[in-house]
Amino acid sequence: MGEEEEKKGPLEKPIETVSGWKKDFVRIRRRYGVLPAILLALAVLAGYVWLNWKTISELPGVKPLLAYFSQGPIEKAEAEHLTVAIAHLDDDNNREQEKLLLVGLREFQGVDTLSVDRTVEWPSAGNEQAREKAAEEHARELLKQTHADVLIWGSVLHADGKSVMRLYWTPSREITRAKTTEQYQATETIKLPELFWTDLKKILGLLTQTRLAELTFGEEGHYVAKRLKPLIDQVEKLAASKEGVWDPETLVRVRFNLAVALSTYGEQSGKNEPLSESAELYRKVMEQWTRERVPLDWAATQNNLGNTLRTLGERESSTATLEQAVEAVSEALKERTRERVPLDWAATQNNLGNALAMLGERETGTDKLEQAVAAYRAALEERTRERVRLLWAQTQENLAGVCLSFFEKTKEPNYLDKALTAVDGSLEEYRRAKSAYDIGSAEDLRKKILAAKASLSATK
Repeated sequence: MGEEEEKKGPLEKPIETVSGWKKDFVRIRRRYGVLPAILLALAVLAGYVWLNWKTISELPGVKPLLAYFSQGPIEKAEAEHLTVAIAHLDDDNNREQEKLLLVGLREFQGVDTLSVDRTVEWPSAGNEQAREKAAEEHARELLKQTHADVLIWGSVLHADGKSVMRLYWTPSREITRAKTTEQYQATETIKLPELFWTDLKKILGLLTQTRLAELTFGEEGHYVAKRLKPLIDQVEKLAASKEGVWDPETLVRVRFNLAVALSTYGEQSGKNEPLSESAELYRKVMEQWTRERVPLDWAATQNNLGNTLRTLGERESSTATLEQAVEAVSEALKERTRERVPLDWAATQNNLGNALAMLGERETGTDKLEQAVAAYRAALEERTRERVRLLWAQTQENLAGVCLSFFEKTKEPNYLDKALTAVDGSLEEYRRAKSAYDIGSAEDLRKKILAAKASLSATK
């Protein structure tokens, strides 16, 4: 082999072989046409690639391109499910650490898992902060495609025969107090470190608060029971999970939002068991959110407990649960004062009126109905038409309802006039806001009031 031939690169000799087909290509093209000549050229090229595949696949630009096209499609998380997605970890030999993560998570009660056939890689250029930011942006975009709640990604560090996972947590929503990264020493068994579960539970706990609130508060007035049920089931398992150590404040907030969701589910589904579970959770929450430590949180929980008990009591023949509802909401007013939180005070007065009105309908006298009217009128002192139009309208509709109950007990016609004035005011605002559900409810009440007026006129 000559000196010049020795200097040739590993790909040069096959290229010469290929170039030897030029005359044959021209000859075949002239004799048989362009298509057979092209097919011949492609066959030669395929053979060349096959013979030199190992070298070609390692060329700059080719390797990442091949990796990209070999990736599978990105799976999507189920709607209304709490899901953790796991991307491939960089520098993870045979994906050993990823398998450890997946095995542990699939045994963890309270979440679905989703394996993502992608790796979040750090850019090679730039300082550490810029590279981390670019990787985080890539992770967030990847998470958006999965529709999961959180994406776990990162790399594996190897030293002295040991492996350490450097994991990053990218949540689907902006949440405060959420850890963004941690390193976990691989254990001798298949079990993940206790710290991993503690960190994961805190992040999931923060996320569930947002998820539950979006369904229960964000879509108020809509039927969300079917969408709430799978999420409630998962969050209940998460709250009872033995893995890791719950941060007390995170757990109490998970329980509070779960209680709200259970109450909404019970109210909309017509099932009493979720309402009872909700009431029990509110009582557990108040064991930590005491009046002395967090008075306003305690008051909010008392108020919600009262609303849940009112819904439950409405479905029972006895008045015991309704009486408990009145007591709970009245307790809330001890801290939710007009001076401290005027609109919350007004909302609680409205809730007190609702509980008293239901209780008053069951009693022979009008004492509780009078108290309900007083509570609604107090609420309207802050829930003014100029300040909060829809809340004013809702309270006016409630007042109209209790005035109708007053008439049914006393047969005094002036209560019908008060009821009609109140419901007409509420309808004006509902129509202005184009709130179909509220319009329907108020129109039904107005028909009852007009029917009572017609019946009264017929008896005269």
